[in-house]
Amino acid sequence: MAPKKKHAHKNNYYNDIALKLASEVFGVEHLHYGYFKGIQANIENLPRAQDAYLKNLLSFIPRKGVKRIFDVGCGAGGAAAALVKRGYQLVCLAPDPYLIEKTRQRTANKVQTITDLYENVEDEVPGASMDLILMSESCQYVNVDAGFANHRRFLRPGGYLLVADFFRTRPADERNPSKSGHMLGPFLEAAQRSGFQLLRQQDITEAVAPTMDLYQSFITNRIFPVVEALLELLRRALPRTFAVFRFFLGKRASALQSKYQKQGAALFKEYKRYMVFLFQLSANS
Repeated sequence: MAPKKKHAHKNNYYNDIALKLASEVFGVEHLHYGYFKGIQANIENLPRAQDAYLKNLLSFIPRKGVKRIFDVGCGAGGAAAALVKRGYQLVCLAPDPYLIEKTRQRTANKVQTITDLYENVEDEVPGASMDLILMSESCQYVNVDAGFANHRRFLRPGGYLLVADFFRTRPADERNPSKSGHMLGPFLEAAQRSGFQLLRQQDITEAVAPTMDLYQSFITNRIFPVVEALLELLRRALPRTFAVFRFFLGKRASALQSKYQKQGAALFKEYKRYMVFLFQLSANS
């Protein structure tokens, strides 16, 4: 019998419909925010803004001493493909087989892959210790203490941790019930406690926040109306089936719609900061 995993997969961690929607419907190559600095914020410009995001992120990688990179939460392989082109050796991790397959395709199978949650990885990383761990919008899904324990395990002494993600600066409340993202202060305290020195930081909240308005507009103005029309067809054609569907899923659907109506840029900026952090693990670790 296989040993029980320390952390079980959760539906909001993998097989995320939103990720596949962004990839297949929006036609974008990346599954992260757009960086709209000097770029007009609209759906048509999202791919360009995402390319700008990636360019900005990769500029944080130290020019010397980095060859092997562990891409934790590789998404659909956008960053991995760019890194392979630059000559880096990669191990890519995602808990969803769909995303791992996308990454393999994007990199022409030039990366090693792990399909699991980061917290579950112990001795599965092939080869020597890593020079840099990259977490692009995956940090929020990883338990802080377990994450830093693994960072220490997989990085060489003096290795780097590059994190790009949003962090909460105030607790969730009725106005903004979203609990996505780690609290910023405790996260930085955990980094210091774990032997990681902060070398560089950049607040890109203003440049990425317009992405929230674009996604909110697309989902509420295009996706939900289509779903409602399909439900109306179901109600007319199969009223009994519709009644069962509404009984079991009605409240959840309403909650989902309410959630996306509170995902705009203004609330995002009020409650969260999108940060890029470059840490270095102590050489004595």
